[in-house]
Amino acid sequence: YPEIIKRLDGVLVMGDLTEHFSRREFACQCGCGSDKIASELVSKLEIVRLMYGKPMKVTSGIRCDTHNQNVGGKDDSAHLDGLAADISAKGCFERDQLVGFLRTHFKRMGIARNFIHVDVADEHGKPSPCLWVY
Repeated sequence: YPEIIKRLDGVLVMGDLTEHFSRREFACQCGCGSDKIASELVSKLEIVRLMYGKPMKVTSGIRCDTHNQNVGGKDDSAHLDGLAADISAKGCFERDQLVGFLRTHFKRMGIARNFIHVDVADEHGKPSPCLWVY
């Protein structure tokens, strides 16, 4: 995908992370201000977004300890380190399309009814490849 990678060059504008994703989308939803997200995660999501050709909604990015506990996240969740994102997936057709595109760049993925979890925690010691369901 050299044409997609070329499009990533020079797209950071006024606080935005990429052409299609902003830091705000990945910030902890509790309002604590935590927004440090892994650049490798965002870069891979941007490539997938360009392949997919449609908007992708981030439903969860980084989480502080308190928010992670409140949503029932695991104590060692990749969200805590800004290494994970959950992407909205509505319906079987959209979920199938997104899984296909996401799988080209992510080795770790969890599939739920309304979202797909992806992370880059394999680059930080978590088992990979790994696919699970919620």
